[in-house]
Amino acid sequence: MSQDKTCLFCHGPITEGDVCGWCGFGQQGSVHLPGTLDYGTKVYVYITGDVIAVDGESTSYLAYDTENQRKVILKEFLPVSIVAPRDGNTVKVQPGKEVLFKNLMMDFADLYGALAKVSGKSVQKVLSIFYENGTVYAALEYIKGDTLAQNLIKRGKPYTYKEARWLFQEIFLLLKQLEKLNIAHGGISDETVIITPDNVPVLTGFAIRDLRVKNEHIKYKLYDGFSAPEQYAANRFPGFYTDIYSVSALFYYAVTGKTYTDGALDSRDVSRHMPKYAVEALKYATKPDWQDRIDNIDDFVLMLDNKATVEKPPQQKKKVALPAGMSKRYIPYVAVAVILVLFVSAIMSMNVGTDISSQPSASDIQQERLTVPDLMGRSYSDVMNDTELNSKFYFYVSEEYSSEHHTGEIISQQPLAETPAEEGMLIYITVSKGEPMLTVPDNLAGKHIDNVKEILDSMGIRYAVLEKVQTKQYPHNIVQGTDRAPGTEINPDKDLLVVYVSDNTPLSTPSPKPTA
Repeated sequence: MSQDKTCLFCHGPITEGDVCGWCGFGQQGSVHLPGTLDYGTKVYVYITGDVIAVDGESTSYLAYDTENQRKVILKEFLPVSIVAPRDGNTVKVQPGKEVLFKNLMMDFADLYGALAKVSGKSVQKVLSIFYENGTVYAALEYIKGDTLAQNLIKRGKPYTYKEARWLFQEIFLLLKQLEKLNIAHGGISDETVIITPDNVPVLTGFAIRDLRVKNEHIKYKLYDGFSAPEQYAANRFPGFYTDIYSVSALFYYAVTGKTYTDGALDSRDVSRHMPKYAVEALKYATKPDWQDRIDNIDDFVLMLDNKATVEKPPQQKKKVALPAGMSKRYIPYVAVAVILVLFVSAIMSMNVGTDISSQPSASDIQQERLTVPDLMGRSYSDVMNDTELNSKFYFYVSEEYSSEHHTGEIISQQPLAETPAEEGMLIYITVSKGEPMLTVPDNLAGKHIDNVKEILDSMGIRYAVLEKVQTKQYPHNIVQGTDRAPGTEINPDKDLLVVYVSDNTPLSTPSPKPTA
């Protein structure tokens, strides 16, 4: 094979296959998502690889740092409900949403600027923040490991109380530091905590306030079983008491293997997982009303370790501070809004005596008023065949797997229904692809277990490793096969692929035949 093929990322020679042996990047992307940067795009000193996450706030790419020769996560501020189709690599904003985009972008930059000051081994480090392509980027540390959800599956059992208490110590210390810096996470869950190969928990998934609370600005993302009740209320501010709730629910998950639900701590079964004082601490930290809840990590840890009983007077109001993702620049806008309301009220009061015949009729107002249609639950094909609807709006369509919705059903939309609209507005809709199904890859047998783990992790297939006695064909740490045949479809949300790997049992040798 020719030796002159160079890597798209590190420019090293590629002598075999499509994957660079030096930086580990393939030379072609998997699937390009509309509105995202092309595979191999140069942004500052980074080269983008595959998209690894998309939410209402940003798009995250696996990228290569050309200056430091390492993998990084490149996070691009790209709120899908606000942006318009790209102009090349440049991010464009929908008409009328320029101020909102700029404010949220500044929140994003403020958040990661504050996070850059955070130290410790349990936080995903911020490597750089820069503006380019009409938006802002944050380059983050690439963390090798499994999410806590994946970690529990591979362990095959939950942590004991003492193991979990030791594991969470670094997270508790990190939260104490975040409190001092006035940073609320708002998304602590089994998906945002990564357990490294050294068994260190690392908190990732930081985001601006609007992504972690129900709102009409962007498509928010919450975590059922971990997000606090107040986050599901419209525009309820998530403060430190929210993070206390989430980390408590996560601790419960780590020691029981079950997602926290209201009333779960009243079960008799929970006493076999942790001592009574720890159960009481979790109860106090997960009270539904945030005003009754512990609002700082020190008090929670004291209760969890049975070193103190913290009681607060009923109806005590907590003072809510603005985190780094919510700046004070919104205050002037509120003041302006109040002044406008008063001004309009004064004008209306002056026109009370106007002849009613000169006022527009209700039918005229209804005819002029255009709002965003309610598309939730409708089929994508019906919407695309609706001539009247398509004459007024443009649609940006994305797809995602959903076990709760039929294939082709619209499961989310931005802007929300009944929002004031104008003809020609771009509406973002997400269409269900049905049950998430992946295909068991070929040729896993005969590979080293570490290589197989990397393949399955990259595909998003959950798995468990089961040892079998080694053979001459399959020596120690070589995969013998799986419980499902190659090519079989598997549901990553429900199914677990069992991987059979050879243990280090000594090979038996036949006894010599007796001589006559």
